[in-house]
Amino acid sequence: MVIPAQARKQARIDTRDVLHIQVDGDGRLIMVRLAQPKEKLPVKVRILQRKGKHPVGDIGRPITRSEIEAVLGEFP
Repeated sequence: MVIPAQARKQARIDTRDVLHIQVDGDGRLIMVRLAQPKEKLPVKVRILQRKGKHPVGDIGRPITRSEIEAVLGEFP
């Protein structure tokens, strides 16, 4: 559904907003802005070069077993 620019500005609707639209009598539309899911920020990884050992990735916090299993489950 295309909403005219002037109507979007008056209703303060952004292009990324998710709307629930209900048809009311007499051709009126009721638009309700729904909460958008928060985007997960990418994890920044540092590669640590250790003397005499293999490099290791560090994300700044411990990784849980369930996180490891979830990531490994994505591989074929």
